[in-house]
Amino acid sequence: MEWPGYWYHNGMIIRFHNLGKIKETELDLRPMTVIIGPNNSNKTYIAYSVYGLWKAQRRRFRASLNFKVSRKPSEASEGRKASSNRPVFFVDVSPAFLGQVLKRIRDVSERFRSELDTYFQDSSGKLFTNTSYELQISGEEVVGKLSRTPDYRMSIRHNEVRYAYIVSYSENQILVRWTNPEVDGAYAGDESSLDGHEKEAQKLASLSITSFLLNALFPDSFLLPAERNALIITYKMLETRRYKLMRDVHRQRRLRTGDDTQSIDLMQEEEPVRYPQPVEDFLDFLTDVENAPTRIIPRPKSAKSFAELADVIEESIQDGNKTGYRSTVLGGKEIVIDVGGDVSIDLYNASSSIKQLAPLLLYLRYRARENDLLIIDEPEMNLHPESQVKLLEVLALLVNHGVNVLVTTHSPYIMAHLNNLAQDGATSQAVKNRQAKSLYLKNPNSLLTMDQVSAYEMRDNQLHSLKEEGYGVRWNTLSDVSVDLQQKYFEIYEEGHAKEQTKATRRAAQNAGGQDRQD
Repeated sequence: MEWPGYWYHNGMIIRFHNLGKIKETELDLRPMTVIIGPNNSNKTYIAYSVYGLWKAQRRRFRASLNFKVSRKPSEASEGRKASSNRPVFFVDVSPAFLGQVLKRIRDVSERFRSELDTYFQDSSGKLFTNTSYELQISGEEVVGKLSRTPDYRMSIRHNEVRYAYIVSYSENQILVRWTNPEVDGAYAGDESSLDGHEKEAQKLASLSITSFLLNALFPDSFLLPAERNALIITYKMLETRRYKLMRDVHRQRRLRTGDDTQSIDLMQEEEPVRYPQPVEDFLDFLTDVENAPTRIIPRPKSAKSFAELADVIEESIQDGNKTGYRSTVLGGKEIVIDVGGDVSIDLYNASSSIKQLAPLLLYLRYRARENDLLIIDEPEMNLHPESQVKLLEVLALLVNHGVNVLVTTHSPYIMAHLNNLAQDGATSQAVKNRQAKSLYLKNPNSLLTMDQVSAYEMRDNQLHSLKEEGYGVRWNTLSDVSVDLQQKYFEIYEEGHAKEQTKATRRAAQNAGGQDRQD
């Protein structure tokens, strides 16, 4: 398995105001971010909010973003020949450009608050009245993220012709290059196809540059909710239920309007959200994977490495049991577990640990790409402590392969092992190889730097950083319950033995008194 090692980016500060019990707190989102805390402390609100903010940015960032795209003068000369990977358009990453980007980030974050009632399914309409968010990032950090983002490949269809691009950052410029591949079996046009149509050409280049910006700042996000065990075995039933609800809404509106066209428009504008949006998105993911497991998103060359991570989970945590699909007699597919010897079982009959890991395996095999944001609510559910820390090592491998990971947890085992994995200062590969002998998976790529890690405890309705310079992740404050349990043992033991000792003393005194009377 090859690990590129190129990837790292600075954290992004997110401020939360009046979110549930949280009055004000902030999160430094790093490649590996872990939050631990008691039940009902609003950890899930934070995880869902981060996911929602990323989705909102990807949905609305393009609007009102207006910048000038220039053409390379040497490329505009007469008689040029189409060639692969040649710069054609560019935009200067100037202070004015960065100012526009930062303003757009702030505006979208502020607007997200208006969606919270439906996003969290707050039927009262009162829980998030005063909630607000701030994303804090500087122009220098934007440039840093752009410079560390791999070349972005994309294609855009315009007037029945598909144009393919590679977008990259170099020396304070975002460059758009033509690639001229065959896309979906159809020839992709080159810049000569747009001769005489400069506005259209600049528009396509602008779209490509904006997509590159989004990929660098707000990559695709994917959330595994805490309810995933139940959702993955009932998603077909829930999907059918959602369809029936939408059909009923459509019928009611058609009766009300008497116009099929108008009722369809109304349904599109007013479609009710039946579950919190992250759960809706999770159900959509399960359905999409099942319907087209190899074609959800064009897979990059790194897809093989992500699939190999799924293999690691199956071998090290699931005792070799493989999670996959099989066709049903009625058409479609269902998730099954291959237990060896040409025997497979339905997911319903699998252990709870296999159920809860199945969505992660599907993500790794059919969805994962560099620079994603993966959020997992309580990854330790249904897992033995050793399996929990093995899973953490897999997530660290994922981080070092370019995926951002945010985890909320109740597990002290995860926090203790995070401190084992996160190292201060530069360490040579030879040292890492020796250190890896003490890891469960024996893979040196599970080791992280402290700069890659954020660790928090949710306490008193605030996030408190657990990182301590010169030490690592100071998680020992989270062992209070263990210490308390030990103390209770000694108290109970001593009380029990004190009672027995009192009885023994009384018997001894009684025996002594009886002996005195005999004497």
